[in-house]
Amino acid sequence: MTTPAAGSDESSKDGRPLYGVDAMVFVYHFEANTEFGPAAGRLLRAAEEGRCRIVCSVVALLEVLVVPKRQGEAALCQRYREMFESFPNLSVLTLDARVAEIASDLRASHTLRTPDAIHLATALHAEAKAFISEDNRLKGKGIEILTLAQASRPLYIDPT
Repeated sequence: MTTPAAGSDESSKDGRPLYGVDAMVFVYHFEANTEFGPAAGRLLRAAEEGRCRIVCSVVALLEVLVVPKRQGEAALCQRYREMFESFPNLSVLTLDARVAEIASDLRASHTLRTPDAIHLATALHAEAKAFISEDNRLKGKGIEILTLAQASRPLYIDPT
């Protein structure tokens, strides 16, 4: 798991856009969600190929592991762990004091659950261009929200 340097201009590093991603992006892909899985796959493929970069909080790992653990799906848990540790162009940030401050500011000014505030704060701290989620409740909370369909369009994942 990697952490971008604080204060670095992560959103324009190497000219490749940086997007914050919701935990569900990984779930939709790995669990072959019929509605959102194909778009999640396109986004992850774009990151893997280096056309964009993605960032998430370590809280996303916590979230994606819960259901497979409940269902005894050890192999799926291992796939998630491997992805979070070594997927190309994915930065997984820890919850540090700066992210906690940003998340608390978001919770104080908007109606957000703590995990959602942490996800958005992580993207903001990393200076992501936008946050990718299907959760409409996150709109208007300090960062542009893109749906998977929007984010997987060539304009967003290959802006050159």
